[in-house]
Amino acid sequence: MKVVPWFAVLVPTKSSPAALSQEDRRFALLLGLPAFALALCLATLSTYLPVLAHRFTSSTTVIGLLVGGEGLIAVVLPIWIGRLSDRTRTRWGPRLPFLIVTAPIAALAIALLPYAPSLLLMAVEVFAFYVAYFTYFSPYRALYPDLVSRGANARAQGIQGVFNGAGLGVALVGGGFFLALWRPLPYLLAAAVLLLATFVVVAALRQRATKHVVVEGDEASPFAELWALLRDDHEVLRFVIGNALLTLGLGGLKSFVVLWLTEGLGKSMTFTAGAMTVVAVGTVVGALIAGKLGDRFGPGRVLSLSLCVFGVGLSVGTVSTSVPVLAIAFPFIALAGGAAVALPYALLLELTPDKKNGIVAGLFDASSGVGTLLGPTLVGFAIDLLAPYFPASHGFAAMWPVLSLAVLGSTFILWRTKPTAERPTTVTLAS
Repeated sequence: MKVVPWFAVLVPTKSSPAALSQEDRRFALLLGLPAFALALCLATLSTYLPVLAHRFTSSTTVIGLLVGGEGLIAVVLPIWIGRLSDRTRTRWGPRLPFLIVTAPIAALAIALLPYAPSLLLMAVEVFAFYVAYFTYFSPYRALYPDLVSRGANARAQGIQGVFNGAGLGVALVGGGFFLALWRPLPYLLAAAVLLLATFVVVAALRQRATKHVVVEGDEASPFAELWALLRDDHEVLRFVIGNALLTLGLGGLKSFVVLWLTEGLGKSMTFTAGAMTVVAVGTVVGALIAGKLGDRFGPGRVLSLSLCVFGVGLSVGTVSTSVPVLAIAFPFIALAGGAAVALPYALLLELTPDKKNGIVAGLFDASSGVGTLLGPTLVGFAIDLLAPYFPASHGFAAMWPVLSLAVLGSTFILWRTKPTAERPTTVTLAS
């Protein structure tokens, strides 16, 4: 096996990318609005749902299963919905009808969460939100390759990462403040933002959303098509495994970081909001920088190097509860986390340049769903199981080795993934 030196990541894989065209920039910014709204909704749910659920149960394993239910739906639904959006024909285009139908359902489900009188009804509302969310998300994600030129993929995903990080930041920083003012407030605001963002995007794109879409009819089932893609392309299979490990780390982190600070370290909600501000700003900056570097050096290389920093940084919480140490580590974790949010989909688009955008988007969400299902569940189980070994944090420090190992495993796998343009070609000589 050929050994690639670490500094190879600094060698551009392509010429310097041209500045974003006015059309690409417009589409990337416009599509960033749903990214902000979806991130706000999902982060509000996954981060503060444990706080709501804590009224009904003290088991972190049960809370992890409740939050991780997202992944169970994401494993199956996006593949079917993404492929269906490739085949849908309406005067609104193939993608927008999915957004129009599911946005009100997702908004209603999340708005009702703080009013749930029992854990069972809360679980039903969470399930309804996730079904609507993933029916929305795959067609929305497929709009990027539909509308943005291929050479601007990483920068468009970087812009999406900025909006995503902003939504995450508003949820993490403002959510605790709004929760203290009035428990339903962050959920109602998230629902309103999702409806508004969807209205703006649908109104702006209803004449343009079919511009680059080629709708093909075929008889194969979406799962047969997916299986053929994974069977025939080992690089895509490697990406699916690596992305699942990465989202395992991200899902576990989002679900328990607030409880780690408040319950584990005994910090106030004001301190927690300050820490989340650092994370949010770092994530936004990291996503923007990663997008620019990804189009120049290749998203795979930039992503792998960033994940090394991310994985090592996550391990710090295992051995230290010192505020100064954590204050030094958090900005680096956040910057690297921005790349972890922005670049995986850009890498998949490089691996599948000639595939239908809906099924590719569904594949990405399904692989992310595996990690999202396992992340909160495994982390919650680790906290319950290993609590006696981490008395200083009431067991919550047990989350960090699980997260770190998942991200570093993802780094090893994604580092070896080669986009189509970098793969060696096989030449057959005529006899």
